[in-house]
Amino acid sequence: MRFIPGLVSISFRALSVGDIIGITTCAGLEAVEWGSDVHVPAGDIAAAEAAKKKTGAAGLSMPEYGSYYVLGSGEDIEKTVTSARILGITNVRIWAGNMSASEMSPEVYAKVVDDAKSICGRYPDIRFCLECHNRTVTQEYTDELKFFCDVGRKNLMTLWQPNQLRTHLWNIESVRALLPYIYGVHVFSWEGKNMLPLDAHTDRWAEYLSILRGSERETMPLMLEFMHDNRPESLPETAQTLKKWIKAAE
Repeated sequence: MRFIPGLVSISFRALSVGDIIGITTCAGLEAVEWGSDVHVPAGDIAAAEAAKKKTGAAGLSMPEYGSYYVLGSGEDIEKTVTSARILGITNVRIWAGNMSASEMSPEVYAKVVDDAKSICGRYPDIRFCLECHNRTVTQEYTDELKFFCDVGRKNLMTLWQPNQLRTHLWNIESVRALLPYIYGVHVFSWEGKNMLPLDAHTDRWAEYLSILRGSERETMPLMLEFMHDNRPESLPETAQTLKKWIKAAE
């Protein structure tokens, strides 16, 4: 298992594609997850082509495309997939509805499941990765596991992240249970609404990475998402923390 350190571009929505590439490279990171809302809008062919060229020239990889496609919403995912393919990305982040499974009626839940089955079948060459987030089916990892079983498609996985509203023990149980389905990870240290410097949760992340190393995947992107102070100037120090963690986990 090799962990790949990178940056989620929407950490700095106000920066340009070129600026994101610049700070990512200077921080010694290896990858960028481009967001589909600002930096590489879904369906904007010119933006995708430009981002691919600039990212490749900088020697950075693009492990996933951070889309805002919501399962069961009635949206068309074609523009999102088109942009991902232009970027040369085969992993697309999606959202499992817009409420927790317990809040969904059976009809709404079935619609979300059917949409997941549909897009996974329609695009077998794309791996769709669920965002682990509150107010979606993934709010409870037990519901997410059931969702994977209900959909039953090998090209449906997840981008794991700790739930800042739950206990550390709950997050340990979550990452352990979801491990077979985890493609990549969004990395941050939060407690509730408090965004902390990344090293504040060094001990917790040591446990997460120890579990993640048990994955059968050959590589796994670890993507920094948001700085504790939202300042680009904090990225180098934050990236250094992540790289130290990776080295310690080897």
